[in-house]
Amino acid sequence: MQNNAVTLHSKKVELIYPEVWGLLLAYNVVRREASQASVGHGRAPCQIRFKSAYQYIAAQLIVMAAAHPLSRTGARLSELRVGVASLFLDDRPRPSRPRTVKISKTRYPVNRKAAPLK
Repeated sequence: MQNNAVTLHSKKVELIYPEVWGLLLAYNVVRREASQASVGHGRAPCQIRFKSAYQYIAAQLIVMAAAHPLSRTGARLSELRVGVASLFLDDRPRPSRPRTVKISKTRYPVNRKAAPLK
């Protein structure tokens, strides 16, 4: 979640376990909030970009932690879920032909009958 690299700062095994649990907890919090927001907008949870949702939710949670009064936490969470609406994936049409490898110097099977790219 940190630029696609897991960074553990502890050097002892007993201190690494809480870091890993923290990463798993953060991942689940982001997934839950993104899925709650998508259900609220009538979309599927798999239609939200995870990286963008992570960055947005992390920034909003930092702001919420410093905000006063604390009694507005529920309202702030609903505002957060409304803000996630801009993070949905666009519906793109499927390509007209299947993707194939067309380079001759490859270890993968080559489709010689494939049409050239335009």
